[in-house]
This record gives sequence, structure tokens and C-alpha cells, in this order.
Amino acid sequence: MKKSEKKILVCPLPWGIGHTTRMIPLIRKLIMTNHHVVFAGNSWQNELIKNEIKGIECIYFPGFTIRYSSFFPQFVIILLNYPLFVYHTIREHFILKRIIEKHNPDIVISDSRIGLWNKKIISVLVTHIIRVPFPRPFRFLENLTLPLSRAVINRFTYCFIPDFPGEINLSGRLSHWCRLPENTRYIGILSRFQGFPKPLSPSEKLAPTDISRREEDISYIYCTAIMSGPSPQKELLASKIKDILLKTGKNSVILSGNISSESIIQKEDNIQIINHLPEDEFAEIVGRSEIIISRSGYTTVMELFSLGRSAILIPTPGQPEQEYLAEYLSGKRWFIHLNQRNLSTNTMFELPDLTLPKFNASENEKLLNAALEELLKE
Repeated sequence: MKKSEKKILVCPLPWGIGHTTRMIPLIRKLIMTNHHVVFAGNSWQNELIKNEIKGIECIYFPGFTIRYSSFFPQFVIILLNYPLFVYHTIREHFILKRIIEKHNPDIVISDSRIGLWNKKIISVLVTHIIRVPFPRPFRFLENLTLPLSRAVINRFTYCFIPDFPGEINLSGRLSHWCRLPENTRYIGILSRFQGFPKPLSPSEKLAPTDISRREEDISYIYCTAIMSGPSPQKELLASKIKDILLKTGKNSVILSGNISSESIIQKEDNIQIINHLPEDEFAEIVGRSEIIISRSGYTTVMELFSLGRSAILIPTPGQPEQEYLAEYLSGKRWFIHLNQRNLSTNTMFELPDLTLPKFNASENEKLLNAALEELLKE
């Protein structure tokens, strides 16, 4: 390896798919600039990355995951698991120490794994959460978490925030309107679809007067539901949406979000249920769909924004981050916020007009390039 080339360890949190998939554009950028990337994750993370980035070196890094509840709010489960979270954060810190001794990386980039810093090498924390979100009745306490967040971030060489620095941003108060540590950098949004041509939406392919012809077109999709997030809430939402879509009788797709090396398609009346799709097919289906439904997970929001598509956002019940993001983005009239318990045919498809800001791909690229240039000069 040339002296100018860096060996970079990338290790995202295994809580859901999003932390892993949003590392893909970052990994591709590093590989394109001739750096050696080693991905560290658990079994399903390594399988996903190997399918998306051919030839990448992967090593096993165990991860702590939480089993959520269909009854208790998610923040209650997180609080109950907090001692385990602290234990695993400390454990991961020492696992990283052993990996550094064995693999000798120059840089470690961690998505939301706050224990992955080490004084011997350059360390980067990727997170959009500087102000930890609380349930709505307790949001007045959120600023009390800022000193702790700053202390954690200051353990790292840099903190990369995947968002824009100005008024047009996707994370709102989670990473804006507070004093940031000096080592934080906004890097633009991270999306697998950066560089993809924006897919034409159905309204762009056919004029509004051609609705009848649109529905006769076999390529037309009335609704695509993108399932993500923790079980069992993911499966509960998928079941509810499927019942509603069956009643419409219109061609629809449910992307179940289950990791697999191949796409498995099930057909049930007017609905196709697909476990997983390659990036290009995912983007095509999103572009062919009249309506998009998804959780308000931050990675999903970034990906939809990069494709120029708005959506109905249904936050995971009791998960403060997703509840806040859905409220914030619907307040800007960029997305629509619906609660899972209120879903019905009427609420889901009587939709107001939305205006999504244009995604400036070149400005987004400049932010990421500037942050990486500074990092790689260290």
C-alpha cells in the first residue's frame, strides 16, 4: 500500500439496516480515492455489504441489538436496556483495541458506535443525533443531554453529521440550533442513490388526464411500502398496510426489508411482497410508484430525498427520534406524518400537495469531499 493510501476500518451500529446502508456511499468514495477499506460488522451486515460492494474485505465485529416490544413504547425498552448498552459500549472499545493490534488501520469510522475511539489512531463518529430526542412530554429535558453528547464527541478526532448545515436540512433540532463541538463537520446526506439519475415519477411519465391509461400500464405501481426498523413493529405495520392495499385492488409493492442475498418475491392478489432489492431496482420501483409509505428512519428519509420522492412517514410507535423527524418534516410540508394506530384507507390516500426541495447533488458532494479531504490529511 502506498504511503498516501490509508487503511480505513468502517464499523456501523447493527440496529436496523439504515446505519449499514448509509455507509455504502462513504465506502465507495474512499475506495474510489484508492484507500483500502475494511468493513467490520456482524453476519448480516457483512453479507449485505459484500453484495453491494464486490471484493470488499470484511471482518466479524459482534454487535448488541435490542428486541423491541409490540406493547411497551420503544423508549421504555431502551431505558430498560441502558445498562446493557453501557456494558457493550465499553466491550466494543476493547474489541476495537484488539482489531487495531491485528489489522493496523489508520482510521476507524464508526456509525453511532460511541465506544469505537482509540488514542492511537484517527477516529470518526458518524451521527445525526447531537441532541438526544425525548418523548414529546419530556422534550424540555433534551438540552440537558448536550454536555454528555459533546463529551462523547470530543473523544473522537471528528464527528461527521450526515445533513446540510443550513435551513434546508433533514434532522432539525437533532443536529442543529445548538452549540456544536469544534470537531463536527456537516457532510451532506448519505444515500446509496447519490449519482443515480432521478427516476421519473408516474405524474411525470403520464399527464394527470391519463390516469386511466396509467393504471392499465403494467409498469405502474400504485403504492410501495418500504418496511424498516425493529421487529415486531415492522411486521405489525406491514400486516396493517397489506390489509389496506388489498382492499384497493391496485398494483402495489411491499418491500419487507429482510436481508437476503437474493430477491424473493411473493404474490398475493394485487400485492408483490419482496424481501430485498438491489439498488437500481429499488430506485426504479420508487420512481414508478404513485405513493410511497415508509418509517421515518433517518436513512430512509435521506434516500427518498436524494431520489426526489416524498412519502407518508409512519414512525415506529414510542420511538422519539422517528416521531420527531416525522413531525418536523411534515411541518415543512416535505413529507406526510401519520400515526400507525390511525391508519385506514381514507387517512392513507387523502393526501395534501407537498413541495420537496430540490436535492443539490453537487453541493452535497462538496460537503463530503471537504470533510474527507480534511480527514485524510491527518
